[in-house]
Amino acid sequence: MVILKRIIISFMLLDNFIVQGFKRLFPTRYKIRGNCKQCGKCCEEILLRGTNRQINNPFFRNIAIRWISWLYGFYLLYVDYERNYLAFSCSHRGEDGKCKNYFLRPPICRNYPLLDYFEEPKFLPWCSFCK
Repeated sequence: MVILKRIIISFMLLDNFIVQGFKRLFPTRYKIRGNCKQCGKCCEEILLRGTNRQINNPFFRNIAIRWISWLYGFYLLYVDYERNYLAFSCSHRGEDGKCKNYFLRPPICRNYPLLDYFEEPKFLPWCSFCK
């Protein structure tokens, strides 16, 4: 199972590399300034949004939770049915707040803060990044 996990993560890293290349060729109108403080607060509560049907469907929700937990090392904190979020925390966060799995970190971590082509970037309240 570990080999399968490494293969899947390798394809995800390749996909991420290609997407980042296209983002350099076709930049968004927003620029991000600042640097990560490496405090690990963003790893304490990771919100992954789904649709209302996905979150309220027990079969899909359980598969998503198991997949995310297995592949990324996240563990479920709670399900927010009103806003359609699965809230996770990361098991790779060290005592000092730094990632113990930095090289193989998931795309959600690798791409934060996310630059969208059509919306303003959103930052966590304590984050030192700004637009």
